[in-house]
Formats: sequence, structure tokens, C-alpha cells
Amino acid sequence: MDVIRDRLLDLDFFKSLDDEALTDIAARGCWQSLAGGWPLFLEGEASDALHFVISGRLIVVRPGPEGDKAVGYVRAGEPAGEMSMLSGEAHSASVFALRDTEILTLTRADVEHITHEHGEFAGALSRVILKRARHPAASFQQSAPRIFALVASSPSIDINTLAADLAQRIAGYGVRTHWLPAADAAPESDGFDRMEEAHDVVLLAARVDGGAWYRFVIRHADRFLVFARRDAKPPRPFPMTTETGERARKFRLVDLVMLHEGLPACPIAEWADAISASRVLNCRSEACRERLARIVAGKSVGVVFSGGGARAYAHIGAVLALREAGVPVDFVSGASMGAIIAACVAAGWDNEEIEERIRDAFVDSNPLGDHVLPVVALTKGKRVEERLKKHFGDRLIEELPLPFFCVSSDISTGEARIHRRGVLRHALRATISLPGILPPVIDGDALLVDGAVINNFPTDVMATTHRGLTIGIDVARRGVIDIEAFRDPPGFFSWIAQHGVKDAPPIVSLLMRTATARHERVLKIHPADIMISPQVAGVELRDWEEYDEAVSDGYNATRAAIDEHRETLNALRRRD
Repeated sequence: MDVIRDRLLDLDFFKSLDDEALTDIAARGCWQSLAGGWPLFLEGEASDALHFVISGRLIVVRPGPEGDKAVGYVRAGEPAGEMSMLSGEAHSASVFALRDTEILTLTRADVEHITHEHGEFAGALSRVILKRARHPAASFQQSAPRIFALVASSPSIDINTLAADLAQRIAGYGVRTHWLPAADAAPESDGFDRMEEAHDVVLLAARVDGGAWYRFVIRHADRFLVFARRDAKPPRPFPMTTETGERARKFRLVDLVMLHEGLPACPIAEWADAISASRVLNCRSEACRERLARIVAGKSVGVVFSGGGARAYAHIGAVLALREAGVPVDFVSGASMGAIIAACVAAGWDNEEIEERIRDAFVDSNPLGDHVLPVVALTKGKRVEERLKKHFGDRLIEELPLPFFCVSSDISTGEARIHRRGVLRHALRATISLPGILPPVIDGDALLVDGAVINNFPTDVMATTHRGLTIGIDVARRGVIDIEAFRDPPGFFSWIAQHGVKDAPPIVSLLMRTATARHERVLKIHPADIMISPQVAGVELRDWEEYDEAVSDGYNATRAAIDEHRETLNALRRRD
């Protein structure tokens, strides 16, 4: 009991309690160990206990379109299951051990007794409940993964040097950082716990050798970064499991850090599949190493571009302003036309190249000019496909310099499709397939249309992609459509006689606006941290020639937002 009591004294929750309360909790509590990946409780199960994390980390998950989705973390000293136990309702989410975790469990009867006898315990528990209710997303920042395993997939990778360099870079962002080199023996558990509590980030360098240190790292890391050489192939199966098997890795996400050295030995996708990578981080330069440091430090910047037809040109102005102000972009995403601009950024193109390619593909001539009498759409879609192939070729999403994803809508299931891998132009063709304007994309049993139909502004997806700051540029929030075009409209042939075949009829604007209108009234669970809404006054969704005005509006709106959020953005800069 004294061991439990002494351990409780190290945890913030219990520091406000007196000796009598601590002794009572230690005597009544049941101390248990939970192996990484094993459930503490599952969604829908009856609640009959309150749990406190003594060491390790728990992850809270709910079902999502891409599988179980993390909605929070529980760190040492924090309770789990308190709301369900107090309300007498079933658990609303599942909780798993992110890694090997020690738990102190109090039954419902024990909690009722301690709450009645020790008012300070009830007060401390109430403060936790109120804090979580007011700041439901805070656990991603405060309790996010802290122990990172840096795993060298090859003996030729100097993982200790990489770890030392990364630790120095992370510390430059004001993050308390410590790293341990690849070793022969595992450290004592108590000393390791104290080291974790004293730092924001701990890096564990390791080689895939199956030794005691490697097994320790596999059991105790919250997240893995596997460093691989481009000129090597992955071993199969990749040895990243312990005696607990795949269960231990279920929620401890794995990043592939691809070192571009030598001639490619295999597709990057082969490495990503071998280690079940959740993200691919291509490392080609000094800037890439700095990006990796921001990602681990929780200082990364993710930018989300909404759809909006020709109004999405404003995103190019936003990119100009962000680059001019020195705001880094570490992750980029979009829907519909916003995904096209995001892909330009992810491809590493400079400002001049982005403008040149967008003008060629969309501005100089109408990309939706191949009209047909509609059967499934108003256009053939061939013109769009030719331009996507010309500018993006056969590039793969996983090989882009910047991590990228875009969103399309599977109308056969009513769910969003998140494109993180595969041929980039195929994903882009799906995300811009406005229903009725471009033919849908068939992918197996899925019928994919414009991402705007279900999620035109995927800030929620970006929030689960990284732990840093999310900047959202939304050009569809303020709808623009010419109402007069729909008042006593002429017939088809009269329209052609007045406007010719190059101009799109009003039905195109109607369909485009219909696809982007719904999301404006849908509240985001994870909105952007910095929200930018360029006016783009006078530019309709189909005004493909209105490039300069839209770019200027996007630039000015973003410059104003940067000035307004200067303090927030400065907090992401290196301090050394």
C-alpha cells in the first residue's frame, strides 16, 4: 500500500489530497497492468468502476469512416470512465492502452465511499469533468503521445545521430526533450516513468535486432517513426510486434520516414504496407528534417483548402501570403478545386510554377468546355482528365514532398473517401467530379463524386492527421450565384444563340453551388484553429477567367489573418 500511496503523490490529481484520503484510496484501489493494445473497457459496456492511469497512456476511440478514430488520450494521473460511472450509463467510447500501462481501479462503491468521506477528492474529480466538458479537444494537445520510437530499419542508418539531431531541433521549439540511444539493456521502470514526467518528448533510438532494448522500446513507445532507405526493400514480416502480437500496435500509429538515398529499390507503397504506416514523411533535405521536428513537437501546420470552383483561385493568393510570411506548411489537404491547389503545394512547386500550371489548365480555356447532351453529366470530362494528366502525370500521393490527402464522396454509401495513397490525378479526378457536371469515378463498388457533397472543408480529418495548428481557407462559406440568371430563363437554343457554346449555362452554377452549400450549416467537431474566408466578391463558381481578382482577394484575406494571429503563429517558430 505504501508503494501505491507514494506513486500517487507524484501525480498532479492526487497532490491536493490529504494523507488520510491518499491512504484510503491506496487501500481500496486495485493496481493492475494493461498491455499495449488491450482494452480497458469497450463502447456500450456497463460502467461499474473509475480508473486512474498510474503510468503509461490510454487512448479513447470511437468508430469512424476509416476505422476506429482517436477522440482523446488519458495520461498519467488522469481518470477514465468517470462520466459513465457517475451517470450510471454505458460507456460512450472504447478505451485502450496505447502502450504498457498501469491502472488503479476503484469500484463504484469505493468511489461513493471516498467521495462521501473526502470532499477534496470529489472536488478534484469535478474539476477534471468540467475541464473536459469545456475543452473536449484539449487532450490531443495535453495528453498526446510523448514517447517516440525512432526505429532504424537497416544497420546502415545511423539512428543515434538522427535521434540526437532531431532532439536538438525539437528543443529549439521550446519543448522539453530527452533522447536515449540504442542500448543493450532496458532501463528500470521507475526511472523511466520519472524521466517521462520530466519531459514533453522522449525519443528512443532503436535498431531492429530483437534485443532487450528493442523489445522495451516496442512495449513502451506511444508512436513509431520507422526510418527506411529508398534503396532498400522492407523485410516481411516487419518485426514490430511483441508477445502481445498486432494488438499492441493497433493504436500506436506508425510513420514511415523515407530517406531518399540511392536508387529506388521498390515503390514507397511497399514500405508503407509492410509497416502499416499511417503517414509517409519523405525526407530529402534540411527543410524535411525541420518539418519532422515540428511534427514530433506538436508544432506542425496543416492547411485545408475548401472547394469552390473558380473561387478556389483565392487559395493561390493564400499560399503566396503564407510563404511570404514564413509560415511553414507541413500537411496540406482539400476538397474539389481546393484539392487541386493543395496538390500543387504538396508537389513542391514554387509560386511561379503554380500560377503557370493553373493558368494553363483552368484559366486560359474552360476546363468544362466539352459539353454533351447529358446522360450522366453535362460534360464528357475528357478535357479535365487530359489536363490533370499533363500537369500531375503519374505522381503517387505517397511520394509527394508534402503529406497530402483529398476527399471525395462515395454516393453509394453516403460516406467520405479519404485519398492518402495512389495515383494523384485519379484522386483529384474523383474529388472534382461535381454531380451532373463531370461524370462520376467508378472505383470497384464505389461511385465517387465531388468531395464537396459530403465534406467540402475537411478540417476534421486534418485535426486527426497531426497535432499542431490547422489553418483553414474557405472560399465557399459565402455563396455567390447570379439569381437573375434563373428568372425567366431562355430555352437551351436561345441561350446558345445569345452566349455561344463556350460559356456554361446557368445550370452549371446551380449544380456547383448545390454541391458546396450544405457544409456551411454543418458544425465541425474540429474546426480550423485559424479560419480565413476570402470574400472573392464578384467571382462565381464557374468564372474560370477571373484569376487575378480571386488570387488578390485570397492574398489580402490571408495577410490580414496572419497579422491578427501573429502571436499564435510566432509560437510555432524556433526559439534558438
